[in-house]
Amino acid sequence: MAGMLRKAFGAGLSILVLGSALQAERCERECLEGVISGYLNALIAHDPSKISTTPDVKYVENDQVVPLGSGEWHIVDSLGTYNHTFSDPEAGQVATIITITENGVGAIYSVRLKVEPDGKISEIETQITRDPDGKELYEKRGQPEAVWFEAVPPEQRIPRDELISQTNKYYSGMQGNDPKGDYSFFDKECNRLEDGLQTTNVKTGDPYGHSNDTAFASLTCEEQFQTGFLGFVTKIRERHFSVVDEERQAVFAITTLDHNGTVRSLPSVNGTSSPIPPYFETPRTLIAMEAFRLKGGKLYRIEMTLTEVPYGSKAGFPQDPPVDLGGPGNNFTTYPDPCDRICLENVVGDILMSIRIHAPNRLPLAKGVRYSENGQFLALGDGLWETLEAISWIDSYGAVLADEERSTAGYWGFSKEHTIPGVLALRIKVAGGQITEIEALAVRAEKTDSRGGTVTLMRPPLPVEWEGDESAQLDATFSEWNGDVEISEELLNAYFDGLEKHSSEDVPFAPGCIRRDNFAQANLTCADQLDGKGTAPNGLPANTTTARDRRILAADKKRGIALAVALVDEPADGPSPLPETASIPGTYMIPQLLKVSNGTISRIESVIKWMPYGYTSQWAELGNSIEHEKE
Repeated sequence: MAGMLRKAFGAGLSILVLGSALQAERCERECLEGVISGYLNALIAHDPSKISTTPDVKYVENDQVVPLGSGEWHIVDSLGTYNHTFSDPEAGQVATIITITENGVGAIYSVRLKVEPDGKISEIETQITRDPDGKELYEKRGQPEAVWFEAVPPEQRIPRDELISQTNKYYSGMQGNDPKGDYSFFDKECNRLEDGLQTTNVKTGDPYGHSNDTAFASLTCEEQFQTGFLGFVTKIRERHFSVVDEERQAVFAITTLDHNGTVRSLPSVNGTSSPIPPYFETPRTLIAMEAFRLKGGKLYRIEMTLTEVPYGSKAGFPQDPPVDLGGPGNNFTTYPDPCDRICLENVVGDILMSIRIHAPNRLPLAKGVRYSENGQFLALGDGLWETLEAISWIDSYGAVLADEERSTAGYWGFSKEHTIPGVLALRIKVAGGQITEIEALAVRAEKTDSRGGTVTLMRPPLPVEWEGDESAQLDATFSEWNGDVEISEELLNAYFDGLEKHSSEDVPFAPGCIRRDNFAQANLTCADQLDGKGTAPNGLPANTTTARDRRILAADKKRGIALAVALVDEPADGPSPLPETASIPGTYMIPQLLKVSNGTISRIESVIKWMPYGYTSQWAELGNSIEHEKE
């Protein structure tokens, strides 16, 4: 009942508070709660004009910077019962964890607002945890434990800096999770929720997370850390202690958790070990919005919500100092300058061998060499450099491209990281006899099992799933020599325009053009699929919109093939009822090989990876898109 009154009071007060805050020196607790209540009311009304914002307000959704009013604003249906709000008048920050329904499906919604002294919102950071089971668990709880809302007597409080310091020990202890660490910062009665599920002091015998360990969740917070079980979390960065409530001794934090895929086993409670779950055999990044209630200066209650973003993703509101990820270079024997076809083909072989043996420094690297994985810049040696164990070659499923005009080499083929198959596309730039850029696009097989499998957390099903069958052969036309074939940006742009407009008009397809998406080939021509015919045309939902960040990675004129990539948006705002594949906003990253002959496209081979809505490649941010180059 108290929770219901808080919600009703906050909703009714929001307009009054927003007005009175204009004269206030700072926005106090009631003001902040009114602002966030007004924000949530505007969200379910699908109307951002109902909130007062600064002219430069920044809106972030699952770590992606997108226009205010897009993404979640189109699809949320209603708010649920659960509502847990945190206020920090000193910093002008307020956050909440609530339940929602979006396009008829339950989810957990977390949001942080930065409120200026005049009551206007300048920062909006949101995280949608699309876990219907977690939403139902929260709904069964009804409201948070009363202890979260209790004012702690002043003499029992610890100051702001110490609240942050004690909370930060949690992340430092989890990162690498040394079983011999000092974890006395946990209260003996500490409990933790993860997406609504209690994961400490539980005696049900249920497995924890993706693992099969049935004892971990039975332990206390301190005992769990003493096992070293969480060591697969290899780095916790972008630690933002955004809301600090000294009166209630609570902290709301936002962090980025990297799992680099190098940890191969999990210690268990009884002293033995088990193989790492397949989900963690490849590099993963999770983002978490997490609340802490301290008691006597120790962590007493923890409430975590999380979702997945591409490995190495930078935070929407960065906290860590900028890091120059450019490599130092070396003095290794260089390639010929200019690097001709034979030279470029040798570069591909050298790169693949170096990645497979995890040794980037055996390559002739220019100072400042850049490396990226799925659009995110990483330190050379991170990501695939630590997990790749095998690749395919052109005698099975593979293609090598030599683009002499761009002094760029390309590769397309199967990869295997530990036990996880994937498709790997590479672009390697050579200048002055040294490698200056390496771009990897890794689309891993994803499949489900009783413990979650290897599927990206919280994503919708794809129209065409690839679970890892490596029996496919690459169409022989991709290895045929065609003389000098013109592969123009205009041709590729016409194709991407057609993909965006769902129309084959003005797209130069050869009459017998066929395509294969995630290794599924429909009995339809390329033109028919671009026109939207079939059950899963182009391997995508039917209502995708913008095809952006279009780039030719390499164009091999002798073979008449182009390696390209584009990001295609699915806003999930089409007419109801929406299919499950198009029920939430997302962006599809689509690396593809295209065969070109006589000015027409005759073959397309593509693989598809789901990304958070609004995802952008950092190469595009550098201005390397086709559109920018044309300008």
